[in-house]
Amino acid sequence: MAIAQGITFHLPSRRRFIPYSWLLYAEMNEAETELYLQYNHCVVTITGTELRVLHEALEHCHLHTVRECPSSGGSRKSATVSRIEIAEKVSD
Repeated sequence: MAIAQGITFHLPSRRRFIPYSWLLYAEMNEAETELYLQYNHCVVTITGTELRVLHEALEHCHLHTVRECPSSGGSRKSATVSRIEIAEKVSD
């Protein structure tokens, strides 16, 4: 698997690419339903199920695309992203 240079986030109204070099840290809750990506200019919150899969790909710079996709009721072993929020940081 190739190493990605960053992540493209596909939202309903837009698409945004953010380079891995801007990522400060990533944090996931215990239930594996929320993943927080803290960048130097924004915070990306990903909500869904089985997000451990995304977090592990992120750790190895293999995550290159995240897309909102409603649950299809299929396998519970795969990650499902129900919402992506991107909040710009406000300068102090």
